[in-house]
This record gives sequence, structure tokens and C-alpha cells, in this order.
Amino acid sequence: MADREKKTKERKERLVSAAQKGDADTIKRVLENTTINPDIKVKHEKRSPLHLAAGYGQVSAVEELLKAGADPSQTTSIGRTPLHEATLGGHYDVIRVLLDYVEDINAQDKDGHSAVHLAAYHGEEKCLEVLSNRGASLSIEDQWGRHPAHLAAIRNHPKILELLFGKGVDLECTCDLGKLPLHYAAQYGGLESLICLIERDCDITIGDNNGNVPAHMAAWHDHLDCLRFLVKQGSAMDVAQGEGKTPAHVAALHGSVNCLHWLFEKKLTPNYQDGYGNTPGHYAAEGAHPKCFNCYLQHEGSLDIVNDRMETPLDTARRFGHPLLMESAVKNELLCPLCEAKWERLEWEKEHAPAPVERSIIRTGQVAYTCPVPPKARHKPQEEEASNEKTDGKKQPAPKKEIKAKVLTGSYLQKEKKKLPPRDLTTRYFGNHIQSSDLFKFDF
Repeated sequence: MADREKKTKERKERLVSAAQKGDADTIKRVLENTTINPDIKVKHEKRSPLHLAAGYGQVSAVEELLKAGADPSQTTSIGRTPLHEATLGGHYDVIRVLLDYVEDINAQDKDGHSAVHLAAYHGEEKCLEVLSNRGASLSIEDQWGRHPAHLAAIRNHPKILELLFGKGVDLECTCDLGKLPLHYAAQYGGLESLICLIERDCDITIGDNNGNVPAHMAAWHDHLDCLRFLVKQGSAMDVAQGEGKTPAHVAALHGSVNCLHWLFEKKLTPNYQDGYGNTPGHYAAEGAHPKCFNCYLQHEGSLDIVNDRMETPLDTARRFGHPLLMESAVKNELLCPLCEAKWERLEWEKEHAPAPVERSIIRTGQVAYTCPVPPKARHKPQEEEASNEKTDGKKQPAPKKEIKAKVLTGSYLQKEKKKLPPRDLTTRYFGNHIQSSDLFKFDF
């Protein structure tokens, strides 16, 4: 009995190993000569040999297991089918084989992810193309209402977004939180996806369920490149969400010092109050972010403004338990690194100011080139001269030119030098005063 169980265990291990390695002959021999079920659950997450073969991209092993009666719709402990496993590995050849046996191409795991979701999340273009051509839904929602376009934006896969757009997918779809793919691209710093979506006319002014536009999400997570691009595309720097918070309020609350400094450098009002009367200074104090608080003060932020609770920024710091931290920012013991770098640069430029001569050279190099030669007097055309000669509405007659007839006599030729034709090369190189016949004589 013990030997029998041992042999059965060895055969199962051989089947699993053959499925991983793609040894179709061993799979066929084991399944034909034994009574082992091809759908045995092995390894972690209760995967079957078909899951393993699909995950490793072993086409021949997958075909042999399917011929032996393996279930193509069996699921793991997290609800994933062999189609999910093949998509995760980017094995589109395996997907083509499985789709001939699979009944539900839109099968979802415990998180609501279909094979299309996984293809979009992992940037598998060919897999997504194969699934789409076989009728898979490109707008299916997961457990949180997110479409494949949302997952592509999260992982910054602009090629996937282009493919979905080409298939007619609405790129302004919303999840349960009201977020567009634009929001997720800004939240996760996917600048390339952000550019791709805006190029396809996605609206950057649409807010989520809380009124946050993509600029708020970029400021929230300190993605300065995304924030700058959104502002350049027309998003207002002082755009307010549902509670009246601007991107500066959001940046101060979550410690996004890079975005906060950039917004203040762009002359955004630091003392702007939201719907609760809070300034960015209040939110920096609430979130215990002394660098943001110092940046607020460096840009003329006020410590005397009170909110609806009649609290100044330092009162808010006391309420949230950060009074000493904020006082160190007030005393410049904790500095905003960007403000400090700017101050050091200005001090260096002041100490190393260029000499007057060097300053003049630099200024000259910044001016466009001007020709030192004065312009020549322009010869007026005959029509302009005639129009200038009109006086009192009467046209003045042009003076008659004296025509002197030149009689070509011997005396005339002696007075005036006769010029040689311009085509004469000797004249061109030796001058008109040299007679070519005197220099070059040829006896024939």
C-alpha cells in the first residue's frame, strides 16, 4: 500500500515537472498508463498541471493536457483560470490554443479581473489583440468598477491605451470612485499615458466623486512633471475641488514639497483659503510636514490667518500634536530644500557677479546680430520718381536726355580706350591695359 502511494506520488511529480518543462511525450505516457487525474491540484494556490503549462508558455504540453481531458475552466484558490495564467506570462500562442476550448472568455478571478484586465495591467499588447479578436469584452469592470483602461493608466502603458482607443473603447470611463484613466495616470506618475489620453481629447477638468481633477492627484502624490504638463494643457493652478482645496492645499496636506514649491514659484497665492478657511499652511501643520510649512512661510505665507475654527496655522499644529515641529520650521531650523537651494544660488550669483566688461559681453551675446555697415541708399524706381515729381496735381514733364552721337574716328579711338570683350580670359586676369596680341604670339 505504501509502495503504491509512493509510485502514485512520483507519477504526479513527473506529470507536474513535464507540464512545466513542456515534455508532451511524458505527459501522454503518464496519463495513458495511469489513472492520474490531469486536473490534480499541486503547488501553491492549488494550480493544476494545465495552469503550470499555460503559465510557462508550453504550447505542446497545453495541447496534450487538453486532449487528455483537462478542464480549461478550472480555477486556482484566487479564482484564476489557465487563460489568466497564459495572459500573465504574455503567451499569446497558448491563449490561441485555450480559446478553442474555453467557454467563458470573460471569466473573472476573486478581484473581478478578467484576462483582458491582466493583459492591460501588464502591457501585453499581443495578448490583448488576440483576446479582442476572439470577442473578449474591453470594457468589463473589476471589483472596484475599474476598466482595463484604468489598469493600463496605472501601470503607464500608452500602447495599450492606443490599442483600446483604436478598438472604440471610451477612455473617459469612470470607476466606482468616479476616477477617469486620467486621474490614475496623474496619481501614479504616468506622464506618457497622460500625454496619450490628452492627445485623444480626454477632458482634464472632470473631477472624481470628491471633485478632484487630475491636477489634484498629481499634486497629492508629488508628480511634478505630470502637474506641469497638466497646467501647460490648460488646467488652472488654483482649480478647487469639492471642499475648495487647490492643488497647493492638497500638496501641503500630503507633504508634496516639490509641487508646492513649484506652485508658489508660479505666483500662486499662498494665503488662499479653502471652504473651511484653511490655507496651505494650516494643512502643512495638520499633516506634520515642516518642509512644506517652511516653504509656505518663505513665500510670504501668513501665520495670522484664522480658519473657521478660529485657528491660526500654529494653533492647528498644536491641535494635531506638532507644535515643536512647526516652530522649528518657523525658526528656519527645518528648511524647504528647494527654497534653500534657490537662496544658495542667489547668494552665489551675488558673490560672483560678472565685471562690467563681462556683463557687456554677455548682454551683447543675448542681442540679435546687427550689421555695422550702414545701409546703402536705395535707388528709387522710375515709377516712384515720377510719382514724387507730381506737384499741385500736375505731372511734371521728365527732362529730355541729351543724346550725343559718337563718331568713331581715329582721334576718338586714341582718346578713349577700347575695352576688350568680357569673355577674353587674358583681359580677365591681366587687365584691360594689356594687349593679348603683344604677349601671346603664335607662329604657324
